[in-house]
Amino acid sequence: MFILKNAMRNIVRAKGRSILIGIIITIIALSVCIGLCIRQSAASSKESALSDMTITAQISMDRDKAMSKSSSSSGSISKSKLKSAMKNSSLSLTQLKKYAKASAVKSFYYTLSASVDASGSLEAYSTSSSSNSSSTSSSNSDSKAPSGMTTGDFTITGYSSDEAMTDFVDGTCKIKSGKMFDEGTSAMVCVISSDLAKYNDLSVGDYIKVANPNKSSETYKLKIVGIYKNSQSSTQANMGDPGQQTDPANEIYTSYNTLKKITDTSASKYSSSSTTAISGNLNGTYVVGTVANYKKFKTQVSDLGLSSKYTVSSTDIESYERSAEPLENLSKFAGYFLIVILLVGAIILVVMNIFSTRERKYEIGVLSAIGMKKSKIAKLFMSEIMIIALVAVVIGGTIGTVASVPVTNALLSSQITQSQTKSNDMQQSFGRDNNGAGPSQPSDNSSSSSSNSSGSSSSSASGNSDSNKGAVSNYISSVSNSVNIIVLLELLGSCILLAIIAGMVSVISIMR
Repeated sequence: MFILKNAMRNIVRAKGRSILIGIIITIIALSVCIGLCIRQSAASSKESALSDMTITAQISMDRDKAMSKSSSSSGSISKSKLKSAMKNSSLSLTQLKKYAKASAVKSFYYTLSASVDASGSLEAYSTSSSSNSSSTSSSNSDSKAPSGMTTGDFTITGYSSDEAMTDFVDGTCKIKSGKMFDEGTSAMVCVISSDLAKYNDLSVGDYIKVANPNKSSETYKLKIVGIYKNSQSSTQANMGDPGQQTDPANEIYTSYNTLKKITDTSASKYSSSSTTAISGNLNGTYVVGTVANYKKFKTQVSDLGLSSKYTVSSTDIESYERSAEPLENLSKFAGYFLIVILLVGAIILVVMNIFSTRERKYEIGVLSAIGMKKSKIAKLFMSEIMIIALVAVVIGGTIGTVASVPVTNALLSSQITQSQTKSNDMQQSFGRDNNGAGPSQPSDNSSSSSSNSSGSSSSSASGNSDSNKGAVSNYISSVSNSVNIIVLLELLGSCILLAIIAGMVSVISIMR
């Protein structure tokens, strides 16, 4: 008690020195509080977002490993080996179902997609005046493309269940008239977009004809049982003409069994070595729910016999990571900022204490002369800076708590602007224009988009996220709360540590 009373008396007596040290520690506390809050915001945001998401996983060919195995000792890639590896990388439905038995999997669904041409009076929806003529000319040709595979006007997708129709589950698409086809049906029925229906003057109950892109005389007749509205169609229109097949208006939906019947019928018309038949692209999606289950699933599929040439990925996690990129960058910056602030703060306080102790040599001598032990004098000096530090932490922490959210959001907004500017500059460098393109939405259902890729594989190969480079993302743009007991304890600990380091200068000087 004697030491505390004298420490308080010394602080009040030397107001100028005490206020100066208090201001420095307050500024340090304020800066540390904001830095810790930014890091806590990033961690809390990630934890909250991932816990609210229904995580899905996909199994895909590991392109990096395939390319590595196809490389010679000189480093050049053998194209024939790579093509052979990619060609034989397809996982069958039986194999995909095998891995669905993993305990981490809550449910499993799959899609089959194929590219088909318009036939008869049907025309693909397009905003380009030149595309219709080119489409017609390609449809009237029975010759194969040089590669043996031609991209058609439409993407037709067959779904295994209602759960697989993620665009309808999340509300992106809604049935406008008619109804959805029954789950598991093999009937030659489909649903089409309202844009395509209006463009061709079609209604529920009408029939459409689609053709093999490589053989226009090979046609299939589908009955329209429903017409859906795609909310992304208007967004896509703002991007200019993206190409008929990639336009959401030209997506035809049916059941997996129906499309499988079409691809099997097409395959039966040609030899096994021919690539003229309609080729289907099979995609399996495993609903695991949580990040913990996703990690378990990656281990369990290996135990179930999945080859090392395949990799497990999650488009949901990848989408979140893209959306959280500015916040993560800000968190890293805050980490470096904390280190600099603590180092600079420690140096300033140490230097100030060195000069302060020198100025108080007479006081130290008097206290020693009246019989006070050096250890007590050291405790007195340490108590002074600790009391100042505690008061400064309370003031700095209070201001930091109030200011942390608006400061974090302002810095985050700056990071997002910087990321978007960088993206736009890159697009312009390539001679492209975003044309008001909407953001790419990270969602639980982004896995379904991989079913539109051409070729035959179990899912899109890893590394396809490169296609998103330069695209504007739906970034996390704000945080609501970033202070908790952990942040306050870290703040208190950091400032007390600085006070101890600075106080040790006085202790060492006194104890010599």
